[in-house]
Amino acid sequence: MSRLARLLLPALGLVIALSALPQPVAAQGKTSLPEFYREFFGQDDRQFVDSTQYPWSAIGKVFFRSGGHCSGTLIAPRIVLTAAHCFFMLDGSADLDPPTDFFAGFDRGNYVARAYPVSFYFPEDFDPRRHLTTSEIDGLDWGFLVLDRDIGNIAGTLALHPLSDAELAEAVAGRWAEISQAGYSHDHADRLTAHVGCPIVEYLANHTVFHECDTIEGDSGSPLFVEIDGEYRVLGVMSAIYRDARARFDRSLAVDGRAFFDEFARYSAGRATLRAD
Repeated sequence: MSRLARLLLPALGLVIALSALPQPVAAQGKTSLPEFYREFFGQDDRQFVDSTQYPWSAIGKVFFRSGGHCSGTLIAPRIVLTAAHCFFMLDGSADLDPPTDFFAGFDRGNYVARAYPVSFYFPEDFDPRRHLTTSEIDGLDWGFLVLDRDIGNIAGTLALHPLSDAELAEAVAGRWAEISQAGYSHDHADRLTAHVGCPIVEYLANHTVFHECDTIEGDSGSPLFVEIDGEYRVLGVMSAIYRDARARFDRSLAVDGRAFFDEFARYSAGRATLRAD
């Protein structure tokens, strides 16, 4: 069961929260979904990838008490990066939906490693009700969960990379590293799909970026990442689709590493406290 999309139809727009790499294999037999569930830029460029192989093995499925799921990434041996809105119920309330399991490298019931969350963290100012409005898109939709064991030593981890203004400008101009996104999409929830080579098209001062990676619901919490000097680095976390009905275009939004890198450093140094379930 994938995590359902959060939908809002205000007067001017819609926000949908989406709850050299190893050679990918082209995805086949895609399920036809209502248009508002997905964001494809031209054709669907997602591909199946071998989730047993690094770096894909560091990406996994986060399950929640409600039975829904989001995508997440091991950024330390026992810390997973995902989206803050994933920690809440889907009824429009501020009720928490605690994580119950994380499967790194999940593939059709198999997985590279499994662990249980013991605590989780998201920005104090994040409000899932405000997150549903187009006027309040910001860089708060990120969160960490801490696992009961160091499965990153088995599945691998991706380093965090807070983008500089110069790197962001180069990325928007198409002159920077090749960007990839990978997650557990609604129509292939039991297999990891990836879009390799998708651009960042705009960056904002509130620590968010618009990008053109092909995503649908279930991709919430999935990483945007690059390879730099032989190291795989997470640039951001998938947050929402913004639909501007007046302008008739859709935009995929990610919270980039500028928003959470310092907080991760504080936690790693023992200076941040996480919520316990």
